Amino acid sequence: MYYGLLALLTRSLRQDARQTRNHIFRLCFVAFIYLALLSATVTSGMFGAPGLRFFQTIAWLNMFFISCAGVGYFSSAITEEKEEDTIGLLQMAGLNPLGILLGKSTSRLIQATMLLVVQFPFSLLAVTLGGVTPYQIVAAYVALLAYMILLANVALVWSTICQRGGAAAGMTTLLFVLYFLMPNVALLVTAELIDVGWSPNQPWRGTVLLALEWIGQSSIWNRLLETTQTGFKDSIISRQVITNSVGGMICFLLSWMSFNTFAHSQTSQGATRGVVLKSTSRVPFLSPGRCWSWPLVWKDFQFLGGGYSFGLVKLIGYVVLHAFIVYLNSSDGITAQTIRWGEVGQIYCFLMLWAVGIEACILASRIFHDEVRLQTLSSLLMLPHNVAYLGYSKAIGCLMGLLPALLCLAIGSVFLPEADLDMALKFLIEPFVWGIVLSLLIFLHLIALLSLFVKWGALPLAIMLMGPISTCCPVGQLLFFVAGPQGMRENFGMLAATATIWILMGLVCFVFQMMIAARLQELASK
Repeated sequence: MYYGLLALLTRSLRQDARQTRNHIFRLCFVAFIYLALLSATVTSGMFGAPGLRFFQTIAWLNMFFISCAGVGYFSSAITEEKEEDTIGLLQMAGLNPLGILLGKSTSRLIQATMLLVVQFPFSLLAVTLGGVTPYQIVAAYVALLAYMILLANVALVWSTICQRGGAAAGMTTLLFVLYFLMPNVALLVTAELIDVGWSPNQPWRGTVLLALEWIGQSSIWNRLLETTQTGFKDSIISRQVITNSVGGMICFLLSWMSFNTFAHSQTSQGATRGVVLKSTSRVPFLSPGRCWSWPLVWKDFQFLGGGYSFGLVKLIGYVVLHAFIVYLNSSDGITAQTIRWGEVGQIYCFLMLWAVGIEACILASRIFHDEVRLQTLSSLLMLPHNVAYLGYSKAIGCLMGLLPALLCLAIGSVFLPEADLDMALKFLIEPFVWGIVLSLLIFLHLIALLSLFVKWGALPLAIMLMGPISTCCPVGQLLFFVAGPQGMRENFGMLAATATIWILMGLVCFVFQMMIAARLQELASK
């Protein structure tokens, strides 16, 4: 039964050891640590305890990278085999479910753990800078390792259950949002129960309070806040380490038990309709109808942007959000006189700006995904159109999916106070605002480019790379000079600064689009 149990795991580890890119990635991670060390050394004269500041930077950077890996790396362990229909081939080779899970998921966990092992000696340099002890560093890395075990195995559960890597990544993200929220909720509930008379000495109530206390101390966020403070002396094996490690083991067992149930269900390799209605539905005006004269625009609007039906759903959702904000900002009753319309407009516009940004990022990560996954790029490039036409047509189709959010943003601006509305209009010629637009465009192009190199996880990978790119890129330094402090803008000139931002925007977009076009040609030729 257990013949070849470790065969796939051994092969994966040997393949990882022989691939140069993995060692280069670990070397780059160490280089980030050296940059953080350099920053702490340079600022040591201005701030106290530079070693503690260096250690805090490394700890939070690790937590961020591990979280991104859970969304884009761990969650695709089994789904990539499902999408390629190779689960049956692995079992025909003599691999049982446990062997497949160890080879596909545990090997990735070991490879990710190597990042912590590689950087640990360099993190001890924080002790020489002062403000931190070796005990704190060991406690933080043990906590990060336990968090990684939990994240990898939660992602493994969803990778086993879901048929698509995107669905597994989405469910993993949702669960870990709850993971970061639940400890604070548990602490609030505990305080409320104690206020109403609950006591730890009472039989079953004490058990409930103890369980809530364990939940409240199970978050890596709270644990890092404790370990990165001066004078930390708690035990290395904390409740967070115990709960995360045990939770990871339970999730691995759940994946093993449910593997045969979910791994053999077939998945369609074609593009799904999503929420796009058929023409024979009871609401034909929401169906896609006949194809437009711009077929690629029509196709991406319907299948990526969601079409008319999903657009209506989003529009209703944004209207309900506005009504909820109006309800929260009303006093004594909902009437035109009791509603603070200025606050409603400010909050709603702020949320809608975030909604537009999030939707744009999701669409950028999906714009070329189906073509790459289904290997239809070569067929598209055989059409009597160039790469630019194909790319811009798909971009226009995705932009049409943003129309509900943009419409609600425009309507929400009507509720802004007159002073804020005038300020918003002045922002249209403000260099700093255009600098933010430039940063967003760089980020969206980076997501689209990375989606041509990785199957899943282009968005979290772009978030990981955006920090170093914005720090090291000379465009960022020029952007700070042009759109930075008020004195620089006055010397440079408002119109000249805005024109410079526009020129930078055009150049950066042009470079990224050339890179995307070259990658599309390369993929289509394979």
